[in-house]
Amino acid sequence: MGREAGSRREAVRAAAAHWVVRLSDPACAPGERAAFEAWRAESFENEAAFEREHAAWERTDRLRVFKPALSKPDADLFAPEEPRRTFDRRSPWTMMAAAAAIIGVIGTGVLSATASTAYATDIGERRVVVLADNSRIELNTDSKVVVRYRNGVREVKLVKGEALFEAAPDARPFVVKARDARIETGSGELSVRLGAENAAVTVRRGAAQIEPDGQGPAKEVRIAAGTAMVYGPHGGHAQPLSDAEIDRALAWRQGAIALNGQSLSQAVAEFNRYNRQKVRIADPSIADLRLAGYFQSTEPQAFVAAVTSAFPVRASAGEDGVIRLARKVG
Repeated sequence: MGREAGSRREAVRAAAAHWVVRLSDPACAPGERAAFEAWRAESFENEAAFEREHAAWERTDRLRVFKPALSKPDADLFAPEEPRRTFDRRSPWTMMAAAAAIIGVIGTGVLSATASTAYATDIGERRVVVLADNSRIELNTDSKVVVRYRNGVREVKLVKGEALFEAAPDARPFVVKARDARIETGSGELSVRLGAENAAVTVRRGAAQIEPDGQGPAKEVRIAAGTAMVYGPHGGHAQPLSDAEIDRALAWRQGAIALNGQSLSQAVAEFNRYNRQKVRIADPSIADLRLAGYFQSTEPQAFVAAVTSAFPVRASAGEDGVIRLARKVG
């Protein structure tokens, strides 16, 4: 039974390595990409294997193109994020066996003491990443994390934005570093969002311990599931949340913004996180109007239409594309 399981894992790993190499070839046909999507959708095991092999392949890319004398390393990662690939296009299929061998070596942890991988999203984009230990990270709009598994710790630094972290059971602690604090969990599920000065942590499952790192919270705090904590340079405070409140806070996972009494100024700021077309409040007298409802995060015009139909507010778009809101006169 053990040999059969091992053979299956190796077969899945080899298939994942095959797809990593094939998809990296610009000549990969749409039909092949569709076949890959069908293979990945067959099981969570396939998805996780592909993410592991893809991350390992990207690390070999960084080793291949990184030249300290000619390029400046990323401040958060010891290599540029998503560098230009330098595959040999002359015979991509003949590279597959060598690539799988390289990936297999890296997958065993040869580079685990120093290797880092960055994942990021653009404005309006969301992304799910499955890590080598089957932990999952869901990145919200305009976000970036750097993953480092070393010294017996699974460490993820939230560089910017917002993410949901689902730590897989493991003997090693799962640590999120964000805004001068160390957030540790065993196999819990928590979201972290960075603000201008503060950070917000919401524990959805399990528990988390937030420890100061420099000028973070004044002392260590342990929070349980159903609890949110906002912390910053001047300390922090925790409060219980209902399941409905947590669902609203995580509505971005379904591409939505859930408002429940927020002001118009708060709602506008939230929409601007997801869209390049910005909304501005040109009249301060309407900034405190209160809103409720679910809106598609990447449809600011639909949001503006709802506001102007519910309140005495008019909207106008300038040559710069910015939608400006003001009180309707008359």
